[in-house]
Amino acid sequence: MRDRRASRDATAVRPIITLTSDFGLCDSYVATMKAALLRQCPQARLIDVTHNVPRHDILCGSITLERAVDGFPDSTVHLAVVDPGVGTDRRLIIARIKRQFIVCPDNGLITWAWQMHGGGGGGLGADREGGGTAREITWRPAKFSSTFHGRDIMAPIAAQIARGDPLESFSRPVSDPILLNDLSPAAPGHDSARIIHIDHFGNATTNVPHEYIRKLPAVTVKVRNKTIGKLKRTYWDVAPGKPLALIGSSGLLEIAVRDGSAHDDLKVRVGDLVHLKP
Repeated sequence: MRDRRASRDATAVRPIITLTSDFGLCDSYVATMKAALLRQCPQARLIDVTHNVPRHDILCGSITLERAVDGFPDSTVHLAVVDPGVGTDRRLIIARIKRQFIVCPDNGLITWAWQMHGGGGGGLGADREGGGTAREITWRPAKFSSTFHGRDIMAPIAAQIARGDPLESFSRPVSDPILLNDLSPAAPGHDSARIIHIDHFGNATTNVPHEYIRKLPAVTVKVRNKTIGKLKRTYWDVAPGKPLALIGSSGLLEIAVRDGSAHDDLKVRVGDLVHLKP
């Protein structure tokens, strides 16, 4: 009985490391990164968020990473590798956001999590000005590839964080992590927003948080010169094939087509303006 209880207790405290990348699943890159993680932290639970971020799409990677940060518990380590600048002098960083850690290149991947979750605490707007905290990775192995920092540098660091090694032993504080200029929540009072993500179903996510949109209960949504109408609660609040606007599972205003695709049927794209009319 004692052994069984000890086994349960050991499982309960196993660290979590998530992986997000644009590597796809046709090659061995994901497996070799996981091998590097397990060599340093064999007790880790490895969870794939996705490896189908479009190639070199930092914006999509940032949106995807924020969803992981929003869903996982304290102390989770997120390893995110969308790194078109691999091998250059761009920094590698550790960001602490919402009491979790992100290990990634300093190219804007942390932007949406930084903007939405603030300085390591609560939810939207928590210390919006200060974001989270960031550190530059100073550690380098004796030998590493110029084209695979995810395996040779970032994965070992993520594993060391997961096993509880002190950050000071392999990183130093920085005050200026790179954030994408065109990715921030819509400001209350503004009558326009942007589409920031298209999901697998063709639903278009905007940068309008529910806290903002719910202050305008009678708002009418318009995109690409097409009036979508007032806010709905579920996809089934309109007839099949009809467009609608609603608050999606990410807590953001979303434009969709019931039983269809806003991307295909409305021709909406990332970056399109969305107009909000009271």
